[in-house]
Amino acid sequence: MENVLLIEDEQMLRKSLKKLIELKRDCAVDEAPDIKTAEEKIRQNEYDYFLLDMRLPDGNGLDLLKKYRSLLGGKTIIMTAHGTITDAVEAINNGAFYYLEKPMGENLLFIQMDKIAEILQLKKKNIAIKNELISENASDTLVYKSKQMEEIIFMAQKLALTDNTILIDGNTGVGKDVIARYIHSHSKRKDKTYLPINCSSIPEQLFESELFGFKKGAFTGANENYSGRFLQADKGTLFLDEIGEMPLPLQSKLLRVLEDDAIYQLGNQKATRIDVRLIAATNRDLWHDVQTGRFRKDLYFRLNAIRIHISPLSERKEDIVPLIWHYISLYNHLFDKNITSISNDAEYFFENYAWEGNVRELKNTIKNICSLGETDTITMKEITLSLHTQDHARDQLFKTHFIPLHEFEKKYIEEVLKANDFNIKKTASILKISRNRLYRKLKGTDIDVENEEIPGIDSNDI
Repeated sequence: MENVLLIEDEQMLRKSLKKLIELKRDCAVDEAPDIKTAEEKIRQNEYDYFLLDMRLPDGNGLDLLKKYRSLLGGKTIIMTAHGTITDAVEAINNGAFYYLEKPMGENLLFIQMDKIAEILQLKKKNIAIKNELISENASDTLVYKSKQMEEIIFMAQKLALTDNTILIDGNTGVGKDVIARYIHSHSKRKDKTYLPINCSSIPEQLFESELFGFKKGAFTGANENYSGRFLQADKGTLFLDEIGEMPLPLQSKLLRVLEDDAIYQLGNQKATRIDVRLIAATNRDLWHDVQTGRFRKDLYFRLNAIRIHISPLSERKEDIVPLIWHYISLYNHLFDKNITSISNDAEYFFENYAWEGNVRELKNTIKNICSLGETDTITMKEITLSLHTQDHARDQLFKTHFIPLHEFEKKYIEEVLKANDFNIKKTASILKISRNRLYRKLKGTDIDVENEEIPGIDSNDI
């Protein structure tokens, strides 16, 4: 059922419009006689349509539209008996979908509501397609070349055949959630629920009720039963990310769940049996947290019985270029781009940049480059724009990654050759060295140029 917020101060018109809309369309209509009431309802509910009178007792409807443009934009039909062309233009410019003068014909009103519904449905469909594409091609796809990741995948495949509790640790952004999802999708539970929960996003006072659920009347505000995340993931997999952020009192209750395969909901003295595979993840040093009293020792040993450690991206550089091309392929499609190459210096930067945010940072960088890029080649220009400032990119690269001079020279020569269509004479002239010396510098490299016999010795050879 669709929801409509009707903001109109004339009671008779408001009541008749409400009755008409509910009669002719499958809609629930909320009423607001003024801006104050409208604001309260906008903050409390979600609406598919807004019918907004321009003149209200406590202000102008246009001001409400401007203030809540992100919520009302594209869903609002302005209604007024005192309209002007200027008002109409201003309303449309501030996000209104259509502008109707009173008295309104019901057919015209419903035609515009149909158009809003059609556009919103199309937007939802596009978002769903994009989310599905990202999920299938980014979140659930493992792209790697390194020995470290090969060993992790092998271990994940073996663990997928069991119901063991698993702890995955590693820096932020290394892909702990991807490995957890991979284990679930290759297990006997693959057709059941996979439910990821970020422990840092749950307020401490709500943690117990969120995980274990509650019965109606268990506490003030518990107006109906709530199953909780463990029951929602029954027969499937529950992924507790950032488990080091779980409040200490809840850790003992989680340990009891792991030992008993049962939960106790708030307001229910009877245990509820569950069948859930638990995978936990952390970017913290949990053993250090045990020693400082932040994490329970018994829960640590229960979780750490089977542990997967994912190294930072900077320690498995072989994975960087395959990941880049994976994300280029994904975002080429999403942003209708055609990036087909990466310059040598850009590739070198990618392989040697610190990537403190690991795969997540790399993915977001490629996303930014693809969305903003104008050419079919990624160069340092696109990278530095994506990383906000050239100084930031340069400083991060050279702060921890120094390169031998001969490597820098080789890459520079390659770029100059490329820019001059591998013309030796022109390249040598630009570099201010002789052709003989240039040939010698190219020995032992992968650059294939036709040698020439050049007699004599140039002063630049010395």
